[in-house]
Amino acid sequence: MNEVELKSRNKQQNTEKWVAIILKIGVWTSGLLMISGLVIAAILPSTITQFSENPSLGNLFASLFSNNINSVALMFTGLIVLMFTPILRVLMACIGFSIERDWRFMIVSLIVLLMLIGEIIYSIFI
Repeated sequence: MNEVELKSRNKQQNTEKWVAIILKIGVWTSGLLMISGLVIAAILPSTITQFSENPSLGNLFASLFSNNINSVALMFTGLIVLMFTPILRVLMACIGFSIERDWRFMIVSLIVLLMLIGEIIYSIFI
């Protein structure tokens, strides 16, 4: 292999490594939040407070950082983290491909990222 191929391969491996790290952190964080919520609910049933409807992000974070422990808010936060993990993965792939100067895959990743963002906007406002 020549030097250019080695550099390209190293950049590609770095991108794959960062994408894997993002996925691992997202899944583990989500799992820990949901398990923590379940354990707290089992130990302290008084911490189970139902939301009247699906909470907004503001209400969710307000209940997380309040003085009272809310096990349901922890579980909801775990679900939110799990939902945003693929978006962060696609964002990382887009950044990695642009660093590699692999424009074709960067454009594909950007299109996928825009589709995901459009889906979020659609689900929030419609």
